[in-house]
Amino acid sequence: MLVLKFGGTSVANADAIRQLISIIQGKDAAEKKIVVVSAMSKVTDLLIGLYTKASNRDASYLEELERLEAKHMEAIEQLVPMGHQIDIKGKIKMIFRELEDVCRGIFLLDELSDSTKARIMSYGERLSSNIVSVAFQQHGLPNALVDSRDYILTDNNYLNAKVNLAVTNKNMQDSLPQDNLIVAPGFISRSADGKTTVLGRGGSDYTASLYAAALQADLLEIWSDVDGMYTTDPRKATAAFSIEELSYEEAMELAYFGAKVLYPPTIAPLVAAKIPLVLKNTFNPTHKGTLISSSPAPTKQNVKGISCIDHIAILTLSGSGMVGVPGVAMRMFKAVAQENINIYFITQSSSEQSITIAFAESDAPKAVQALTKEFADDIAQELLNPVNLETPMSIVAIVGNGMIQQPGIAGKAFSLLGENNLNIRAIAQGATERIISVVLSTDDAHKAVNLLHDHFFVSVPASAQATLA
Repeated sequence: MLVLKFGGTSVANADAIRQLISIIQGKDAAEKKIVVVSAMSKVTDLLIGLYTKASNRDASYLEELERLEAKHMEAIEQLVPMGHQIDIKGKIKMIFRELEDVCRGIFLLDELSDSTKARIMSYGERLSSNIVSVAFQQHGLPNALVDSRDYILTDNNYLNAKVNLAVTNKNMQDSLPQDNLIVAPGFISRSADGKTTVLGRGGSDYTASLYAAALQADLLEIWSDVDGMYTTDPRKATAAFSIEELSYEEAMELAYFGAKVLYPPTIAPLVAAKIPLVLKNTFNPTHKGTLISSSPAPTKQNVKGISCIDHIAILTLSGSGMVGVPGVAMRMFKAVAQENINIYFITQSSSEQSITIAFAESDAPKAVQALTKEFADDIAQELLNPVNLETPMSIVAIVGNGMIQQPGIAGKAFSLLGENNLNIRAIAQGATERIISVVLSTDDAHKAVNLLHDHFFVSVPASAQATLA
């Protein structure tokens, strides 16, 4: 069995969907396939704009709705012969009238819950999957269209739902149709009480990995508009090139630290089942892409990639009252966790006199308020200093399994940055030794990425690079 996921650019318009169809037609017709699709490119953002305008009593949401409907109708008209358009157009119109009713309710009631947000965000995948399914039929690819909400069960965290893996796996194994080709919307799911939830931005990748793991697929293919995972962000370093193979762990670290081509949670369901994943380019299908597996081919290259996350804030809690006092870190992390703030980076001085954490810049006000409140008495008694926040910052990470027990890599990296007058604000290395991350001012991050990439990749002999790209 093969599971294929196509991202927003791969279903962006009729031309992109035709390219998708050609990819499916090029596969073994006898092999069972599940095709998971995202919403058309930018549609999820447009849907967020709809409910934002409606909640602000801005009637122009109706104009946005009309443009959104026209976009989907145009794709149908270009993909489906005139005589076969009535049914699919009628179905799409019904979905849009339903969406219009929800938005009107928000507009009139001046009320917008996370549950309603998730419901509106789900329409993008519902629309695209219907259109792709009909387009397949018209191009000689009979298929069954399913609704992923009927199989993926989650909690009530509507906008970033946690999946109940046991129930989800059973639903997929017991209830999916037996058709040779199945089309399924990504991103969307359902809570135990029957309400629509979504799996977080990028969640269509995760949807595909859930199907692959539950059904013991031979391979998961994720198709986007880039040639796999790169040694670094090509927008930050023009010398970046596609990596041929990665381990699950390397890919997870690179994805977590900013490689947008892959949604980080995607890999977890694949690891236990040892299902390989390949990242491919819909618009350059002959390119090898990046193969991610439990046993990538050996390479002389110790460092596999340089990642960077921007829009980061770092917060430091410090003071002599921390030294030798148990529970300070626990209180700090608990206060932050209660605000649903995700920590990207943690480091502590060896004297226990300070702890520094990094998180999304947008969470900074909540974090400062939470920690100032938690440690108010300690600060008042001057046992701790006032919470110190620094922004805008970036985290630059060096990733590679080959770094494990390989001396000198951190030293080379820090020396290189120091020699170029780039101030490192904080440093952390994971216990696995496969990642070294540093925090710098965002003004310095672009230069840091280029310096590190040039050192670890551009100066690498061509023979070693050939094993990567």
